[in-house]
Amino acid sequence: MNKKRAIQILTKAAGLYHANLENQKILFLYGIPSEVRKQLQEGGGSVSSIKSYEVVFQRFNFQHLTGVQINRENVASANHFYEKCLDNRLMENDFNLAKDGSTEQKLDILERMMGIKKNVTMIGEFTDRGPRLYTEKAAGNVCGCIGFVKDYNTNLNVPNTLLKKDIRDVIASSVQNVYAVISKDYKAEKYSILEKSDKEFNIKSCIFTEEIERILEKEKFT
Repeated sequence: MNKKRAIQILTKAAGLYHANLENQKILFLYGIPSEVRKQLQEGGGSVSSIKSYEVVFQRFNFQHLTGVQINRENVASANHFYEKCLDNRLMENDFNLAKDGSTEQKLDILERMMGIKKNVTMIGEFTDRGPRLYTEKAAGNVCGCIGFVKDYNTNLNVPNTLLKKDIRDVIASSVQNVYAVISKDYKAEKYSILEKSDKEFNIKSCIFTEEIERILEKEKFT
């Protein structure tokens, strides 16, 4: 992949990131299919087997997902890189592609993964620890996934990598399905925007754990 093509992808992806993810907190509700199915069949509405994972997407996280190496002579920071992408001012001498081909792999699915709120299907503990790669949890689908780590300065889970791999190949063997994705503005108190919900259950009538119920604003789900 040449840099001209890379700039086209980065510019479009930055626009998608800005529209779909920037300054948002996203809540993944997930569980082991057999356990969730059993509770739904039992009736009563309680699905205590559903777990939650919260992540935040901020401006400076975008560059980590691209795999490009910024040229510090021209680009001051990850935020500056993102701004140049958004403003269509990114130049070929502003960045470099990784020599091992990993940047091209990330760019191949970058635009698609900006829609993770809608296309995520699975989540799990990351186990595929290759050289120079560290992440804690991965969420995605059979085409690719985003890796997340805890930022110990903010105590929030943030994206730190993107992989062009079937998520089932990089997470622990017990696959956990994502049953709902709910978002909110970074400063909002509760999750109120239902992005995706599995057809197996009515999220408004489901009773989750107290910890999950406390952060949901179900009356605003549509």
